[in-house]
Amino acid sequence: MADPYPLYAWLREHSPVHRNPTGGIYLVSRNEATRAAYQSPDLRSIEVGELAEKHPRWERSRGLRIMSQVITSTNPPEHTRLRRAVSRHFTLRQAQRLEAAAERHCERLIAQLAARLNDGEQADLHHELTQPLGMNMAGDIIGIPEADREALTELILRVLASIHPASSDEVLRVGDRASAQVEEYFAALAAERRERPTDDLISALLTEVREGDVKHGTGLSHTEFMLLLWGLWAGSFETTVASMDFGVLAMVSHPEQARWLDGGPAEIKAFVTETLRYSPPVLVEAIPRIACRDIELSGVVIPEGSDVRPLHGAANRDPAAFPDPDRFDPSRNTSRMVTFGHGIHHCLGANLARMECAVVLARIRRDLPGVSLSEQPVLRAALSLRTFERFPIAL
Repeated sequence: MADPYPLYAWLREHSPVHRNPTGGIYLVSRNEATRAAYQSPDLRSIEVGELAEKHPRWERSRGLRIMSQVITSTNPPEHTRLRRAVSRHFTLRQAQRLEAAAERHCERLIAQLAARLNDGEQADLHHELTQPLGMNMAGDIIGIPEADREALTELILRVLASIHPASSDEVLRVGDRASAQVEEYFAALAAERRERPTDDLISALLTEVREGDVKHGTGLSHTEFMLLLWGLWAGSFETTVASMDFGVLAMVSHPEQARWLDGGPAEIKAFVTETLRYSPPVLVEAIPRIACRDIELSGVVIPEGSDVRPLHGAANRDPAAFPDPDRFDPSRNTSRMVTFGHGIHHCLGANLARMECAVVLARIRRDLPGVSLSEQPVLRAALSLRTFERFPIAL
């Protein structure tokens, strides 16, 4: 977890499509093969029935069943219809409109942080800045009242903790109870928004909900609407928060390159994008992709029915795509990075994530210029993610 990149380099050279013997999962580590896997019509998302057969605990767990039905787990034409319904609300223009909100949240949180740091205290960047910023931005976008955000975040974190492969049955039960509470909350909030719509994603998506069968038409069923809300809240801030944390780590680890954050929007964007390439928060694609037939990637034949997963960090450090890939260089061309996926599974929130990272890193550079690590950050064991449990800082 602390430094997976030497292993990734070994995999790219010696076993670019590596079969994990305990789960029968094929791990793809080269950039070209990863991009091909995301675009291949010969790979599809796993169906719910297949998932229950392969992993019985998923069938018994409410939270795991929900995770298996969110938009990223669907196939065309359902995926195309769902994505069309929601994508219009995740545009570059929307990200620019929300930038003012990000600035307001960031200014308040950094002022609180600076007061403690200037008194000589240590602080936790993750819990005192990046996580509350990500939480509040997700709340603003989706339409979750401020008073409910902390409690809802705690519930989602319990659900996400429960889907770790090593979770005990008791941890799964805790996650399932939390999942039921999240569902009840969103059902009540949706009913309120039907009566009194506001300028938020819940109100906008409610206009897409149709009665009856929508599979061959347009819009969303009520169940799909609820799954979208659940998935968007669960996935909208944890990876972005990790990216902000890794951005600060890049600032203190590469002080010469941190000067890019003193420039204009283009220079700040370049620093953020290189951070996303250099330290992607997703270790391995979380969603199973199943081979519809025998396929070949990096010269290796993968049998029909196999589970294929790209390794984002390995593909982003492939020297065939990025010269001198272990060097942090904001001037480089990052167009082949796969941090946000690729093709039809490219992340809907990519523009928002970049914007939030740009705002927080530029603000920290300006308002906390002497920030440093007071201890080594502590990574949290999480399914498919590299994210932080603690990130101690000082001035």
